[in-house]
Amino acid sequence: MQVFRLAESAELNNAWIVAVIAAAALVAIWVVLALASFLIRHTAQFLRIGMLQSFSDSYARKTRLVAVVASFAIAIAGAGVLGYALWQHKDLQPTVDNVLSQITEDAVIAAARNTGVVCLFLVAFYVLKMVTRRLIARVHGQVGRRAVGDRQQMFLEKFFLHLPSVVNLGVAYALLRLAAEAFRLPAPLQWLFFTALYVLLLLAGGRALVMLAHFLSERLIASWEHKVTGSKLEEYYAALRRLLPVVQRSVEAIVYVSVATLLVHRFETLEPFSPYGPLLIRVISMFLAASVLVEIVRVLVARLLLAGPSAAEDTQRRRVTFVGLIQNFLKYIIYFCVAMMVLKDLGVDPTPILAGAGILGLTVGLGAQKIVQDVLAGLLLLFEDQILHGDYIKIGDTEGVVEQVSLRITRVRDGLGRLHFLRNGEVQNVINYSRGWTLAVVDMSVAYEDDLATVLRVIGEIAAGLPAKMPNEVIAPPQVKGLETIGATSLTVRIETKVAPGCFHEVKRTLNRMLVDGFTAHHLEIPYPKSVKIEFEPRPAPASDGAGERGTTDPQLSQDRRPRGTMPIPG
Repeated sequence: MQVFRLAESAELNNAWIVAVIAAAALVAIWVVLALASFLIRHTAQFLRIGMLQSFSDSYARKTRLVAVVASFAIAIAGAGVLGYALWQHKDLQPTVDNVLSQITEDAVIAAARNTGVVCLFLVAFYVLKMVTRRLIARVHGQVGRRAVGDRQQMFLEKFFLHLPSVVNLGVAYALLRLAAEAFRLPAPLQWLFFTALYVLLLLAGGRALVMLAHFLSERLIASWEHKVTGSKLEEYYAALRRLLPVVQRSVEAIVYVSVATLLVHRFETLEPFSPYGPLLIRVISMFLAASVLVEIVRVLVARLLLAGPSAAEDTQRRRVTFVGLIQNFLKYIIYFCVAMMVLKDLGVDPTPILAGAGILGLTVGLGAQKIVQDVLAGLLLLFEDQILHGDYIKIGDTEGVVEQVSLRITRVRDGLGRLHFLRNGEVQNVINYSRGWTLAVVDMSVAYEDDLATVLRVIGEIAAGLPAKMPNEVIAPPQVKGLETIGATSLTVRIETKVAPGCFHEVKRTLNRMLVDGFTAHHLEIPYPKSVKIEFEPRPAPASDGAGERGTTDPQLSQDRRPRGTMPIPG
């Protein structure tokens, strides 16, 4: 293969040859680097990974720098070759013809065919890309018109954000499969291209599938909400609603484990790890099923054992306490059974473990006597009906409302909002204010200066109005017991009121306010510490005849020297 002469003179022909070769080299370098940057940038956009996108930006800047440096190098090399040819008076035409003679027609035809296949591949890819983009946009518009919640809209937008990447990678993988024979690439290079597209396709598809699963789960739960409202299935719906985050995370884990399993199958060196993928999916599925079963059992136990609204308050609180214990016990049994099933799937025989657990439990029981003592004390507290959920109790220095009674500890919330954890083995001398009735005791101070009969009459009138003001809390009319103490500064009158369980603090506060308002209205004094300031003048000294000689005493100065003092007077 020879190239026709571009000029008659050797110098001008050499210039044309160097210029054509330099231009071809520049075009080849710029095309290769631009194509590589284009592929990396679009791959980063498909996967939407921040690290990969930043890498693509830095790679694009570096490729431009490399292309500029290579262009200068080619230009300098071309100028050097041309100068050398001019200096040696050498014609470059025979050298170029000798090089081109090594290229056969079959090679030219193969290069042209490959170029045509690449062009056809790119045209088909962009045509299919535009078609699928319009189709996805139409589907997105149709789905977006429906009324969906905020979370559903968020997952739907993320799904349609990843879907074009999945479609584009799928189209590219399919076209590359069809054009593989035409390219006639070496087997290692062909495996590299297919594996890269396969990995990218699985990653993008996994992310899109996770978003679609989240959207469908939210949509399904939202559609059930209107159907079960007011029906017997409402409690089951509430339980499943609480489980929705667990279900979504489990589905996400299953999808990613499946993607990882497919990727492991692609590499022969990782093939020994492939059996662990289905096993891990089975374990995640079993624990998800156990979580769903626990919630269903929780609802069933509550519906079967909880008392109805017409039952007494003590019965309801007793049922609530025992229902919580039964629910926790069944939850532990379910998770224990699932753990045994997981061990069996892992190839571990659970029988020796159970036997060893029995021996270990005996050993731990002997060493952890306090825990056993707490559990036994908790059972006695429950079966002897000492403490129930919602009781107002006092144990030592701890006073508050019982929030939970378990087999080992009791949780009590005090008036300041602090949560106390009491070991059941340490619970002794329980004072329970929530059984039957309690007394609200108010001690009212009375001044010595007021008439005692009038004070007792006013207190009786004020106390008599308490049941009308608090009919649900006051069980019996308040009783004025009379003088309780005779103090140094005041008298104390005690009023006792029988009230409903857990209401004595509220009744005491209300009665105190009524007494203060009543004493103020009847002009009765409420004793409080007082102090009286007393000023006195000492007797003046007798006048002296020689006072004139020594000077006259200033009366204002004498007035300033008068002693002053204070003396506390009891109220």
